[in-house]
Amino acid sequence: MTSVPIQKKDLNNTQKKIINAAILCVKRWGVEKVNLNDIAKEAGVTRPTVYSYFSNRDEIIQQALLQSAYLFGVKAIKHLQKFETARERTIEAIVYSLKKLPQEPSLALLKNTDMADIINNNGLSTPEGQQILRSLFQVILIEKSFDDDELDEIAEVTTRFLLSLLTIKSPKKRSNKELRSFIERRLLPSLGL
Repeated sequence: MTSVPIQKKDLNNTQKKIINAAILCVKRWGVEKVNLNDIAKEAGVTRPTVYSYFSNRDEIIQQALLQSAYLFGVKAIKHLQKFETARERTIEAIVYSLKKLPQEPSLALLKNTDMADIINNNGLSTPEGQQILRSLFQVILIEKSFDDDELDEIAEVTTRFLLSLLTIKSPKKRSNKELRSFIERRLLPSLGL
């Protein structure tokens, strides 16, 4: 199986420092309490320096999400290439994401309910976010034939399913085998797999 390239925006060291500082600040105080002064201080740069790269706090967080999504997508594709069928890769994509997303610095913010609007408006629903998802699902569903609209719908349903598993605690504890069975019964039929 060949991988589909995911486009990554190149950032310089100062931009990376600002993004990492924003992630730390949001983790520490929550997104609503973080401002550009906090981010600049944490990054060890001036506020004008922050403004020379980003127009506001949400843009910094957006770039943090997109950069982390890109890196996560590359790791996920490498992992998913071990599986033979679209069904197996879809199930494994969910299981892998549930295990690994909370360990990713800025993607761990997905579990922060204060971040829901920012993630929705500035992350996955942006053209860059959609391209990352589309590239990932082109690999997952490589032997299937879907047009871009169908692929986008499959990516949306799967992402919504994953986000619900990440953010809403289940009343039932599931082993890995039970989780895979749950995904197979509940998600795969909705995707036509």
